[in-house]
Amino acid sequence: MSFKPHLRLPRRRQQALKLESGNHSWSILHPGPEDSIVIAQFADAVMLATEVFDLPVCHEVLVLLDEHRRVTAILLDPPADVGLFIGMVELPGVEAPFCQTISIVIDPHVPAGPPSDNDRCGYHALRRAHMAQGLLLLDVLLTDGENVRSLAIGCDPDPAWYDEIVAVDGSSE
Repeated sequence: MSFKPHLRLPRRRQQALKLESGNHSWSILHPGPEDSIVIAQFADAVMLATEVFDLPVCHEVLVLLDEHRRVTAILLDPPADVGLFIGMVELPGVEAPFCQTISIVIDPHVPAGPPSDNDRCGYHALRRAHMAQGLLLLDVLLTDGENVRSLAIGCDPDPAWYDEIVAVDGSSE
């Protein structure tokens, strides 16, 4: 049995790149090479979703991941058009390629049970928009800080969480 440390956002908080889109303020965090964060499995995404409350975020976090599910950038409260068209937007300071995303939505009430029809419709529309841009929407997570709900697991009969990924060292996980 190998010991896997808990997923943690970088202790040494880098300054977020602050941006303005119209009258909407948002920012981008760029993890440094020494702050590598890998979201190898669903449990890692849940841990990340509970830690976003340590960030200066109000509504949504969009996590950009490479093919090894290593975080390349974290967008805090991006405008809706950036979140929807993330594969076509040029983001300042985001040079590392990404091909997968996780959206973490802060919701004051995360209901139990299956996703609503509205959640299903929104999840599938966002997933189709990502696919049209050559990206994989890994998940949309709803969290209130205590509870985390996966729309991918609730809406998709075969969510990407069950796919094997190739780790950074070349082994399968």
